[in-house]
Amino acid sequence: MGTWSFFPRDCYLHEVWYCPDGRGNSLPACIPHGPDGDAARSVNEAGSQWVWTFWASSHIQAMNIHYEFVGYGKYSARYDDDLLPYSRAMYERQAGCLK
Repeated sequence: MGTWSFFPRDCYLHEVWYCPDGRGNSLPACIPHGPDGDAARSVNEAGSQWVWTFWASSHIQAMNIHYEFVGYGKYSARYDDDLLPYSRAMYERQAGCLK
């Protein structure tokens, strides 16, 4: 089985979730699609909703896309590693669940 034709080269799939906080608010969460996001999804509150999916090639790009989607404005990197492209190992783990 080959790689899907729509699979962007060197991009990583992310999920945006809205999670209830118990006070009537929905808090956004940006979670990696696939096995790297399993732990985060397992602690989502009951009633959480997966609302959007997008591709990004680094943490800074993912957070800027996420911040724009939820209306937070521009994301500022906190660490130098936030600017680096995602690792090949991350792409490979995720590709395994997309086949």
